Parts: sequence; C-alpha cells; structure tokens
Amino acid sequence: MPRQVAHVATAIKRDFAGLISMDDYVKKDEGEKEQAFLSRGLAALFARDVTGCDSATAAACVVDGRNDYGIDAVAVLDGAPQIWLIQSKWSSKGTAGFGVGEALKLVNGLRRIDQRQYDRLNDRFAALADRVNAVLDDARARITLLVVVMGPGELSPEAVECFEDAKRDFNSLGAVLEYEIRNAADAWQIVRNELAEQVALEAKMTDWLHVQAPFEAYQGNMPAGDIAQWFEAHHGRLFEQNIRKSLGLTKVNNAIVTTLTENPSAFWYFNNGITVLCDTIEATPFSRSDPRGPVTLRLSNASVVNGAQTVAAAYEALKKNPDALLDAHVSVKVISIRDCPEGFGNDITTATNTQNSVERRDFVTLKPVQGQIRDDFLLQLQKTYVFRRGELDPPPDSGCSIVEAAFALACAHHDPRLAVRVKVEPDELWQEGSQGIYTRIFQKPPPAQQIWRAVLLHRVIREVLHEAAGERQGRAAGVAEHGGLLLAHLVFQHAGKNHFDDSDEEWEKFIAEVPGIAVDLLNRMTLYVDIEFTSTSFVRSTFMNEDRCRTLVKRVLDDLSSGAPLPAVPMDYLRTSSRKPRKPNTVSILVDVGRISEGTLLTFRTGGDPEELALRAWLAEDSRRGQATWVNERAKPLLWSADGRRYSASGLVTHMWRLAQWEKAPVSVQGPARWAVPGVGTLVDLADAVLKEQDTDETLESEGIV
Repeated sequence: MPRQVAHVATAIKRDFAGLISMDDYVKKDEGEKEQAFLSRGLAALFARDVTGCDSATAAACVVDGRNDYGIDAVAVLDGAPQIWLIQSKWSSKGTAGFGVGEALKLVNGLRRIDQRQYDRLNDRFAALADRVNAVLDDARARITLLVVVMGPGELSPEAVECFEDAKRDFNSLGAVLEYEIRNAADAWQIVRNELAEQVALEAKMTDWLHVQAPFEAYQGNMPAGDIAQWFEAHHGRLFEQNIRKSLGLTKVNNAIVTTLTENPSAFWYFNNGITVLCDTIEATPFSRSDPRGPVTLRLSNASVVNGAQTVAAAYEALKKNPDALLDAHVSVKVISIRDCPEGFGNDITTATNTQNSVERRDFVTLKPVQGQIRDDFLLQLQKTYVFRRGELDPPPDSGCSIVEAAFALACAHHDPRLAVRVKVEPDELWQEGSQGIYTRIFQKPPPAQQIWRAVLLHRVIREVLHEAAGERQGRAAGVAEHGGLLLAHLVFQHAGKNHFDDSDEEWEKFIAEVPGIAVDLLNRMTLYVDIEFTSTSFVRSTFMNEDRCRTLVKRVLDDLSSGAPLPAVPMDYLRTSSRKPRKPNTVSILVDVGRISEGTLLTFRTGGDPEELALRAWLAEDSRRGQATWVNERAKPLLWSADGRRYSASGLVTHMWRLAQWEKAPVSVQGPARWAVPGVGTLVDLADAVLKEQDTDETLESEGIV
C-alpha cells in the first residue's frame, strides 16, 4: 500500500471506526469488509471536509448499501441550502477509477431524488430524505455531485459528457448543479491539514490605527489581492474560529466578486470589511523614518472570524481577473486576544456576526401605495393588511401580509413568467422597474376585495397541494411540491379572476368548487410534464424554466377550452399498498383519530445541546414562548401562546429559531418531535402509538380474533 494511501486509511480507521454502519457486511470476510469500510470512510472524510461537521455527523451521512441509488453519502450544510451527493471508490493501491457507468448511476440517483422516488430507499438514506427535500425545495439550493476516488481522479470523456448533460438539464435557470472530482492527493491533503500547524498570516496595512489598551488591535486597509492570497494558502483553516466557513458562490458572494472585478476602486466603500483574531501581533513599519507609513503585521494563530465570504469572494475574483484586484482594498481589523479574558474571542465572533439584515422587501414599505392598501382593507373589508417586516401577521381570518398578497397577485397575473421567477427566487417579488414583479402587480393595485379574494383562493390551492403531495409519489409528488405556483397561475387563469367581483353568495359557491378544479389541473399538468419533456426530465428545473412553463400553461388551458377529457393518471404515480409507503404525516394521524383533545396544552422540547444553548435565554424571557395549544386541524394545529397565532409544528419551530436569532439553525426540522403533551409524549410518540394500535387491530382482524 503506497505511503500516502496508508496514511489516509489510518486516519479513516482512527476517526470513523465504530461510527459507520457495517451491518450489511457481518457475514463477509474481513478483507472485503475492510475495503467496504474504507470506501465508506472515504466518503465520510470528504463529507466532513465540505461541511465542517464532526466525525459522528459525517458518519451518519453515509448511505452506501443496497438501494442507495448509486450514492454513497449525502452531506447537507447546516444553515444553508447546500448538499453534496458523494460517490466514493477506494483502492489500497491508489489506482481507483471512475467510469461512465458510475457516472450514470450517480446522475440517475439525482433524478430519483428530484422526482421524490424515495419508496425503495434503504433506511439510512430514508432518514435523510426530509433534509434533502428541504434543500431541494429552497430556491437558493446548490447541489454538488462529488466523485471521490483513491486514485488519479481522471474522468473519461464519456463520464464528463454524462455530468455535463445533467448540468444542462438541471441548470435551466441559474447554477444549481455542479460536479467535482477529488482524488488521492486531495484525501491526503485533508489528512495533512488536520495535523497542520497554526495559521500564520502577514498583513500589510495602510491608513492604519493602533489601539494598545485594553487589548492590542490594529485597523487599516489592505489590498484585496493580499486577502485572496490568504485563502489560496490556507483555505478553510483560515476560518477555524468563525461561526461558519465560506458559503461558496451564493447570490451575495457573486455580487462581491462582480464588484471586485468590475468596480474594484469602489469596493472599499461597499464592503463591511473583515475581522481577524490572533494570539500575537508583531508590527514592522515599512520605513523607520516614516512611522505612520505602511506597516507589516505578522499574526500568529490567526483566524478570520467575520468576513469569510469577502475573503472567499476575493479569491474567486483573483482567479477571474488578477489585475482588477490591484485597485481593490479591504478594511481589516486585527485583534490580539493573548491578554483578553477567557471567552472574549468568542464574544467578538458572536458580536461581529450578529446584525439585522436589510432585505429588498424593506424598501417597498416606503411606497405610499402600501399604506393605501392597508387603509382599503380596513375601511372596505374590516380586515388587517400588514406590510412592514417585523409586524405580526394577522390571524388568517382577519387579514394577510404583503408577502401573502404578493405571492397571490404574482400567480394571478396573466404572464406565467412571474410565477416562474418567484419560484426561482422569491426575493424577485420586490423587484422594481418596468419588468419588476413588484411594479407589475402593485403599480396599479387592485381593490382590497380583489387582493383579499386572490389570497383566499391561493390558500385553498396550497391546501390542495398539501393533500396531493401526501397522496402521490415519484414524479407526481415532485410536481405537486415544485409546481405549486404554476398550478395557482392555472387556477387563476382558468376560473379565478372572473369571480373576484362576485357577490358573497356566488363567491362562497365558487370557492367550494376550487379543490376539484385544482386537482384536475394538477393531474393535467403532471401528465404534460412527461408528455412534453419526457418522464426522465428533472421536475424541479422544469418549473424554473420560463419556456417550459409557458408550454405547460398553453397545453393545459388549450385542453380545457377544447373540452378534452382528463387522461388517466398512471397508477405508478399514486400511492398503493404494494409499494413501501413513507410514514404517514404525524399531524394527519392525530387529527384523523382525534387523539388529542382540542385545547390541550403542549410544551416545547429542544432537540439537543446546540438548540438548547441557542434558545435557553430566549425561552426564559417569556414562558409563553415554550407553550402552545392543540387545534384539531391538519394545516396549522398549534396555537402559539406567545402571539395567539396558528402554525404548523415545524413552521413554529423554525419561526422560533428566527426570533431567537439562531444563526446556525438547521435547514429543516421534525417539528412534531419538538412538541409534547406533558407526561404523555411528543406528537411523534403519540402518532407512533396510534399506528401500532391500528397495526394490532388489523392483525387481530386478519386472524379472525376480532
């Protein structure tokens, strides 16, 4: 075994022994079992590297085994919608390869996930399905197919073509999917980095300020190119004490790169700068005769604790256009924590990363038209309309927010591209200008009654989609999850807008018919996705493609206008007992059997130490924050004591995370596991008990005992 390969094998055994499941190799010989363990451990090693998680979490990412869809590990980044689908190949000789067959398996696995074909997944993979769905459903999703081989890592032209075809299919509107190949040298580098010495940096500053007490610090300006070279030399080790690593090329980070390359002289004015903590600072002036001139700082055990995205973006800009960075400068603060009280460095990290962001939505609150709509709602409908972020949304029967109204009006617009643009990027709702969605739906705002009825209609459509997603599987479930906004557009165009001015009696009659209309349109849309774009097309990217969505709208509306009957929906798209079903929805189980009495008090339970630390003080400020009462309805069964509003179990938990400003909150949560009937159990426990009782009854009945 080559020396570097042996070192990687030793590191995998040291870090992952006992953590990676090998239950499926119990009856295999030791040599075969070790090879499989090292291959799975290699996937875990890279899962840990890309996400920055610990070894136990990385081991839980491994899904290799039967029914793994060609995917050996699934790594999800906490706090950001980013996922890596990893396939690993181990060779003790360091000669592992990766052919077109493996590439096809990996891409096919992605297609199955995109189409929600989870029915045949192994248990390790199924346990991660909710987190994977949460990423895929996020408009900011980034997916990486990560190939890891203990070998040279060269892809054949056929494998490259396979991955490029997948990118072309999936990235119809923006860079969502990418692929990477990592080899034995990369694995060796990860192992070496874990043993590397502390990071030492050199900072050449101009226009600097020196603070000597109570703790030594420097503030000054540095060339952006020097910052980029820090990242080039140290990569992720540069952020060891930060709350997060670089998030990669997000929308915001892309904007940073654009400014650096296209308007570098203005970058200093636009950017907040970076903060570096270190043990010691050694300052050397450029000229002894000019002590206020440029100075070189040598920093020991340094870490960037704020501005990681700026550093990473500078590196990307350096690769794109090194000359542009000559005119770009960054404000840098360096603090020595050698003589600071214990924990002061963590306090700095927390403080510099805590801020109230300003969103594009905040600017539209300045528009007079929003105040006019609020007044119209109050005077005409005796309803509440809120448009400032931070204001509590009214109870559903009492009004709506600008967000709910904007989604409904975008779907109601005659141009389906608005619904597509909002699907791709919800923040597009607030885009102004002649083609901006905000301008097109609010420049000449409809009367309050039309806005309110659009909201009500959209709510009914969302309820239909929620029910449909639970009744369908595979591609049909994917269409229900990703095609919601386009379905709403179809309902509005086919039937909805003509009823906005109906009498109350006519409106109530119409709204009762909407569920049936929506299901019919959903079935037609599902079938035409397959007919127009084949049954192997990516569902998610279809509904993010303007041309494809316009085609779907035309086909469905043409069908309806011609009176064409609804073609039969394939049975494979409907849940049947012959297929392995996903566990029924917890809340639906409890509501259907009336397991919890209306008004029962529920209490909140944190899901582990990180959540406990993040929420403890916030919960202690008001005991009502940890309490809710049960409402026996599927959609929003929790009435939160803190604000008197209704939520879904998961929706309330994520809402609480936002209010508590938990920066490292996961992307998704199993909300029913957090809420419990005191002395009885969590909602999940109660639902499991109901299922067991039902299974027992069915068994007794089948045996003729009852």
